[in-house]
Amino acid sequence: MTAPRRGNLMTLALLAPSLLSAILLLAIPILIVIAFSFAEQDTYGGAKFGFTLTSYRELFQAIYLPIFSNSLQLALVSTVICLLVGYPIAYFIALRAGRYAGLLLALLLIPFWIDFIVRMSAWMVLLGRNGTINSALVGLGVIEQPIRMIGTYPAVLVGMLYAFLPTTVLPIYAALSGLDRRLLEAADDLGATPLQSFWRVTFPLSLPGVMAAILFVFVPAMGVYAIPVLLGGGKSIILGNLIVQLFLDFRNIPLGAAVSVVLLAISSVIIVCYMRVLRSVEEARA
Repeated sequence: MTAPRRGNLMTLALLAPSLLSAILLLAIPILIVIAFSFAEQDTYGGAKFGFTLTSYRELFQAIYLPIFSNSLQLALVSTVICLLVGYPIAYFIALRAGRYAGLLLALLLIPFWIDFIVRMSAWMVLLGRNGTINSALVGLGVIEQPIRMIGTYPAVLVGMLYAFLPTTVLPIYAALSGLDRRLLEAADDLGATPLQSFWRVTFPLSLPGVMAAILFVFVPAMGVYAIPVLLGGGKSIILGNLIVQLFLDFRNIPLGAAVSVVLLAISSVIIVCYMRVLRSVEEARA
């Protein structure tokens, strides 16, 4: 056996577990969901396999358009808030924290070792009418009576920020940590103010990290389920809520699968656009 062929077999052997896992846990479930999306709903809430576009025609009726709009709005607002909060944190850790950078990153990630539902339940305690925040505000005299926080849109945004902040900070930190400090020194020598140096040097070089952060927040935020239900009271139906209700409450498996496929398609389009924009940014930098 020749050396190149032996090397190819070794590479295939090393990749086999990952490929098998991807096929069994990713590709096959996606194909099953796609097959269900073209099925028909039977009388007893099951699905009769075939090929029909009934679920997709029903999905794009006017009644479901506000749900798509709410999902996109929540994902967009959450992404903007995460960037506004996460970028300064990543900037400080990468360029100002020095030897404490590793410690600050660890402190950022430690809470996420706890189960997601437990962390969201903790926010319910904090934001409850008799919770910690209301008690503190009443004790300080800021408010006279506890105010309702759970079941509001700001509470959902707080939960989204808490959930997606690390996925915002880490890619931006990775981009900023590789920044050549000599470029900042050159900008300073040429008379640039700190703000000019940031906008003309630091921010453009951190764009790949910013774009990755947008991708890591926007795509999962479109289909998030637990946060709007626990902190928002499920009042605003988004795609994640809709999928669960269609599968479990209304027993409309084909329509629920169709919503899942559309959400997957939207996410795929966003990822493709991200890759193209990233390639353009890299070419411009080169």
